[in-house]
Order: sequence, then structure tokens, then C-alpha cells
Amino acid sequence: MAGAYYIASPARAERIYELETMQRFTVYLLLALLAPVTAFADGYGKALAPLLEGEFALQQGDAVAAVRAYARAAEASDDPAVAERAVQVALNAQDAQRARRGLARWTTLAPGDANLDAGRLRLALLEQDETAARAPLEILLSRENGWRQIAAALISAPQHEVSVRLLGGLLDDDLLPDAMDAWLAFGGVALRLEDKPLYARLAQSVVQRFPDDARALAWQAEEAADRGDVETARRMLDAALALPGLSPGERLSLAAHLNALGDPVAAAKALESAGDDDRVLASRAAYLAQARDKAGLAALYAQAVAKTPERGASPARLMLLGQLAEMQEEALAALGWYRQIPGGVQREQAQLRIAVLLDRSGDGGAALDLLREIQASETEWGDIVRDAYLLEAELARGRGDGVAELSALDRGLSIFEDDTTLRYSRALAYERMDRVDEAVADLRALVALEPDEADFLNALGYTLVDRTDALEEGLALIEKAIALKPDSPAILDSLGWALHRLGRDIEALPHLRRAFEFQRDAEIGAHLAIVLAALGQPGEARSVLRLAQEIDPDNRALRRAVQALQPEAGGE
Repeated sequence: MAGAYYIASPARAERIYELETMQRFTVYLLLALLAPVTAFADGYGKALAPLLEGEFALQQGDAVAAVRAYARAAEASDDPAVAERAVQVALNAQDAQRARRGLARWTTLAPGDANLDAGRLRLALLEQDETAARAPLEILLSRENGWRQIAAALISAPQHEVSVRLLGGLLDDDLLPDAMDAWLAFGGVALRLEDKPLYARLAQSVVQRFPDDARALAWQAEEAADRGDVETARRMLDAALALPGLSPGERLSLAAHLNALGDPVAAAKALESAGDDDRVLASRAAYLAQARDKAGLAALYAQAVAKTPERGASPARLMLLGQLAEMQEEALAALGWYRQIPGGVQREQAQLRIAVLLDRSGDGGAALDLLREIQASETEWGDIVRDAYLLEAELARGRGDGVAELSALDRGLSIFEDDTTLRYSRALAYERMDRVDEAVADLRALVALEPDEADFLNALGYTLVDRTDALEEGLALIEKAIALKPDSPAILDSLGWALHRLGRDIEALPHLRRAFEFQRDAEIGAHLAIVLAALGQPGEARSVLRLAQEIDPDNRALRRAVQALQPEAGGE
């Protein structure tokens, strides 16, 4: 299972505990407000004012005033729910003294309340008293779902070190419950506490406790992969896949892990026996497409068609069939599937695909009419409308019509003024049209809006370096981008090109080599060839240029490189 699953369990437990307390308290408070005043002359009546004061203080974010008000309410009321709420508010505000007094009051009013031990554990954690924490820990461990309260309490502790030691002690003493859900939750606790060694210990121990549980094997595989131990990760996943009776959900999870290891072929194969529901087929299609397995996609399409009823197919299934038909270059079949989708977001998405297919078939007018219809619609899916403008611009670009491309993007931005995708697309369009000042203005606006977005920093930096004289500013932006995404081929290419433009070719070369190794891209190859030639390596420069021309002979940067290196081209 993915790490996010582990994180969710203890947080959910904490939220459930808080909601249960609030539900009991809210019922009491509402009854207090609705009942005649005379009913509260004794007991509850004295608690009503501080209760309201405490709630209003919480709404105003004044934790200190809320703690004080609830403490008074707990002393004035005979309802244990009020005392419990007072303890919870005090613990959240890290007021140990009032939490202890509230616990004493709560104990007096309801000595057998099952939630008391959770409160005692949270107080011990707040006071960093590990000895006092042991008793409520053991009591909660003896209850069927007491581990949920333990997980919530450990996460809530102000000092993570105390929680780490307590959880580590439970693991050392073999006291963790014999329930896989509990182990997953405590794995989430370790992640929330940001203690990787404890998380690793739990992951390495879980398989010993649950050797036949796919979730345990997947957890250990995930932890091994995080450490770079791909061999162990793969061994654990293979062992999990060999278990009998795996559910489709378990196979989907294991396939995702295999894909994360860089093996989409194995991921697709893991799902072959997982059934033919929409999730499984869609995942198989994604993995096969990633692996560029045309034969596998064709077989999957045939299987999906055979398993789809003539009537009543789900929108998701029809959307998948349309996509698979497109992959098989069966445009008419794809149109047929898309047009069957009855409604919902899939139908809206399908309209965009229909526009693409119409344009490819030579009916650009019908495609444009459909896109304009989407743009004028009152659909609740705003992203679909935005994408209709983007697609109109893309189709115009494909026709070489820069004026229509910019018109579509401008009209989109007149509606979606702060949309970064539209603005980014317009900046790139401006740059292609040599309207560099306007491109830079759009990119500066994007960086101002999202200063830590590496792609925006890189785009602005590269444009400044490649198309202006602001080389130092461009390099600084690219260096900030590479710090955010150190393995990005595009940013590595920008860094190498910036250094070349500054006359630092020796420094530029390793960045460009690395970028070209990561991604065989014509523009990166062009930059690498130019730097190789500048460093007196014309033979390798020509070799790289030939490879780049095989990738994309029409690339603008490549054409410039070929022209710049023309004298060297005839040598050797």
C-alpha cells in the first residue's frame, strides 16, 4: 500500500475520537439551549454560560480563554461529556494543569468511561512522562480497537521524541496488536513523526508477523525501494503476487509498486488475473501505453470490447474504449465509443477528444464549432472549458496559424484570468513568434504568482538566457529551479545552455551530457553538440547531431545548431 494510506489511519482515528466527543457534547449543548431556563437552575444551568463562552472563544481562535471557560463549565456541570470536552480543549492547548484537573473531574463523574485512558495517555505525553504513559498504553492495547486511540495520541504529542521512544518500546517488547491495520496505522505514526529509522524497523518486522499478507510485503517493498534496494523490493512484490486469493484492489496496489520500480510491463502483467472492472482495465492500459506495448494494447482492446455489454456500459468503460481505439488508430470506432457516453465529466472530456478526431479527419470546421460550443456552455466542469481554449490553440498551432493560437489563449485568459496553464501556453506561443518581451512578461507574472514552481523558473530563466542579454539573471533562475528539481532533463539542459552562453563550456558539458542521457531530446542534443564542438570535439558533436536529427529533424534549436556547425559538418 502507498505511504499515504499509513498516514491516513491514525489521523482518521484522532478525528473520529474528536467527532464522537463533539457529538455527545453538541447534543447536550443544543438541549441546554432549547430547554426552559428553569430546568437548569440546579447543575447544568451554571455550566451554560461558560460553555457558550468556551465555544465562542474556540471560534475566535482564543485557546487560552477557551480552556479557562471549559474548566469552569466542567466544575459546574455533572455531565461527564462536559468534563471530557474540557480535557480535550486543555490538551489541544497544551495546558497540562487544567487537563489534569479536568481528568480528575471526569474520573469522578464517570470512572468507567472507556475514553479516560486515552485522555490519561495524552496528558502523560504532554508532560513527557513515559512512566505514567505505560499504564494507559497497556489498558488501551488490551482493548480490541484501543490501538486507534494510541495512534492518535502519539501523533498529538508536542515532543515527537517521546512518542518515538514509546512506539519503539512497543515494537521491541512485541506488544503491537496482532492486526495488520494496527501495524499500518503505526507505520503512519512513524511517518508523521518523521522518524525514518522507526518506520524502517516497522516495515522490516511486519513481514515476520504477517508473512501471508500482501499489504505487509508491499510495505516492506516500498520501504526497501525508498532505500534504493530495488532487488529486495522486487523480491517482496513477487512474493506478494504469488499469494493465493489476491483481491483486485491488492493487485492494483502491487502493480503500482512495480510501476514505481520502473517496470510497467510487470505492472500490466500483475493485473491480467485481476478481473475486468473499469479500474483494472484502465490501469492495464496505462501501463501498457507507458511500456509502448502495441500488441498488448491491441489484445486489451479486444478483451475490453468483448467484456462490454451492448447497453448500459459505464461512462468510464466507454471512455476507456474510445482511448484504446485511438491508440489502435481506429478513429471511427473511437468516435463511436465517445459519442455513446451519456453524461457526466467523462462525456465532457470525450467532447474534447471528438474535436481532436474531427480535426485529424480533415473537418477542422466541425472541430472548431464543437470547441466553441464547449466554451459557451454552462458546464459545472470549469477545467473542461479551460481545456477547450487550450485545445483550440493547439489545433491552430498545428495549422501554423499563430494569430488564431494567440486569439484562443487570449479569450481563455479573459475568462480564466489567473489560470497558469493558459498563461504558460501563451508565453510559449509568444516566444515561438519571436515576441520575446511579451513572453518574458507572462513568465515573470507566473514566477511572481508561484515563485517556487520549478518549471516556471526554468522557462523564464531559459528564455532570458537564450533570447536576451540578461544571462546572469537567467542563470540565477535556472539554478533555483535545479535546486527544486535536480534530476529534470529540461532544467539540466537549461543550466548547461546558460553556462555555454556565459562562455563556461567546460562546466556546461556534464550537465548537458546528463540531460541527454536522461532524455533523448532533439533540443538537448543540439545544445550538447554545440558545446562539444566548442570544446574541440567535432566528431562526437556530429554524432550527437545525427542522433538528434533522427529524433526530431524539424526542431528549431536543432536547425540552428546544424547551421552554426555547418563548417565542421564537412570535415573529418
